[in-house]
Amino acid sequence: MIEMHSHIIPNLDDGPPDMETSVAMGRVAAGEGTTAFIATSHSAESGAVGHEGMQARLEEVREAWRAAGLDIRLELGVEIFLDFDTLEHLKSGRLWTLAGSQYVLVELSYSPWPAYAERALFDLQLAGYMPILAHPERYTAIQEDPNLLYRLADRGILAQVTSAALLGGHGQKIKKVADTLVEHGLVQFISSDAHSPTSERRMPLLREAVRAAAALIGEEAAVAMTTANPARILARAPLYPEPERVEAKRSLFGGLFGKREA
Repeated sequence: MIEMHSHIIPNLDDGPPDMETSVAMGRVAAGEGTTAFIATSHSAESGAVGHEGMQARLEEVREAWRAAGLDIRLELGVEIFLDFDTLEHLKSGRLWTLAGSQYVLVELSYSPWPAYAERALFDLQLAGYMPILAHPERYTAIQEDPNLLYRLADRGILAQVTSAALLGGHGQKIKKVADTLVEHGLVQFISSDAHSPTSERRMPLLREAVRAAAALIGEEAAVAMTTANPARILARAPLYPEPERVEAKRSLFGGLFGKREA
């Protein structure tokens, strides 16, 4: 399995405070059968360090994990907080893609939905990037109307659901949204968004989440969300969503899924 969204570089953002903790995360992941990580520290801290500095920090993690007997591939990425300057930062090299690919991992404020989001995402696409929206199940606007993500996916935007969300670790309301997104092909990746080797919602655990997804969409499709699909990032090969619209029904939040028209 491949972790395409993780915080494993120590003493940087809100990930591991030291190398010992990072190594402990690697041990947990190895026990899961994870064979590769893309390190996606937050863009504020990553951009301040710079690409060369982040590569050096990742090499330190590689050496520490290797010394601990961990045979896990590590690649550099960044979790970008999407704003009007994101495209320029990518072009200038202040920020970068996932593992040198055309894929870009982006996140937004959870609430409210930014008015600029769609334009910024589509500008990235026009420039040749393939945006992946991190943890869409956490955004209030998507919780209220999953077809907001359908409209993005219908135009080629990819998305990553968090493993803990599929297991109820963020509460049953968010689990319901995560299940809906998986069932309708609105997310293509499962990743843990790992920050810690011990925090229940932040550990690098994927196996049980894949089982939960398999109950919704079948084993082959669920397994692909942690294997074949993220492998396309590492191979720099394109992946395109195949979304389905969510039918209108009463949501857990008192609104109607599918209430807005495209």
